Amino acid sequence: MKSQQALKILLGIYIFIFFAYLFGPLVIMSITAFNSAEFPSVTPWECFSLRWFNEGKIAYDGQHLAGLATDWRLHEGLITSLKIGLGVVLLAVPIGLSAALVLTQVHSRLRTAFYSISIMPVLFPGVIIGISTVVLWDRIATMGGGGLVTQLGRNGVFLTILAQTCFISTYCFLIFVARLQRFDQTQEEAALDLGANQTQVFFKILIPYMMPAIASSCVIAFLASFENYNTTVFSILSDQTLTTVIASKVRLGISPAISSLALVIILITLTVTIIYEVLRRREDKKKKELEAEALFAQTLDSRLKKTKTNGLKIPKSIFVILFFVVVCIFGFNKMVEKGMYGSTCIAAAEKEKKSNFADQLKLLQKNAEIANQRSSENGDVGEKKEFDSIFGDPNLFKDFGGFDSKTQDQD
Repeated sequence: MKSQQALKILLGIYIFIFFAYLFGPLVIMSITAFNSAEFPSVTPWECFSLRWFNEGKIAYDGQHLAGLATDWRLHEGLITSLKIGLGVVLLAVPIGLSAALVLTQVHSRLRTAFYSISIMPVLFPGVIIGISTVVLWDRIATMGGGGLVTQLGRNGVFLTILAQTCFISTYCFLIFVARLQRFDQTQEEAALDLGANQTQVFFKILIPYMMPAIASSCVIAFLASFENYNTTVFSILSDQTLTTVIASKVRLGISPAISSLALVIILITLTVTIIYEVLRRREDKKKKELEAEALFAQTLDSRLKKTKTNGLKIPKSIFVILFFVVVCIFGFNKMVEKGMYGSTCIAAAEKEKKSNFADQLKLLQKNAEIANQRSSENGDVGEKKEFDSIFGDPNLFKDFGGFDSKTQDQD
């Protein structure tokens, strides 16, 4: 009994570590979106603020840090990503469906070879696919003579759609193959025997059966296109998608606006998932009720008829939501009590950072004056004349620390 309890404890610790490893970074990034600091961080915590969801801020050194609502690069990248994702869905899903249908029609000896060729694009590195697409269409554009083909061959959005479709269509192909393996072909034969033609069989029997796979393929294709980077960065040319914009921002220094964007994406994903799960469970419940009614109508057995109770049934998930709301309210009240929320907190934090920045500049000026004095004592006059002092402007520190070195010396 003790060994079983120890095994359960170890299993619980493993599950906790596993989910903490998966979702810990997402939780931390979501928290940093509400910190007023210029760099995403949980500690030290400055003030609770929604500035990174709105207009951003002007930093103490004069740099404008755009928020999620005012960052036009993120907006343009998001629009471009949506266009590319829609184009990939329109191409990859029909290609994958066609390849899956061909796989069921070819001879059994050729089926293995056809399957291997169809999944081969997944094995290619995304860098190779992106570069080869650009090189191929550059040659085609050169031969186009300045017409529509030339414009398409040098359009980053068009090239990215083609490059991504090359391997994303394979994902759709695998989904359709898995669905077709459970398809009963005798339904098509029965429809043909009853006088239906091939077009009617395709649209009235096969397509309705494949609709779940088509919906799944559309979602997978769009998400794979939306988050793709390796292929996109080489085929997008002068345009930018959301992933390439985020990557360029990370190179220059990550902004809390990225955390805000991540939190928005997480909330949208959770909302869509919850809505889908609720609708699916309702559909399954209705289906079971209809099956029970049909079985009761056939057997007229009263034991099969379930009486509906009108009692109030509270779902278990509502308790989790209430607990989360209570924790958020309690934490927000604690922040208000400690002065970690509001314009007063933000103004005090900005004043302190501005003062620290001014002290650093003042120390830098003092070190530069000492270095100049030593160089003049050593006779290095030519070097002093060659390089002008960066502190020659008497108003250099007025905007940062609120002080003037000359005025302060006179006092």
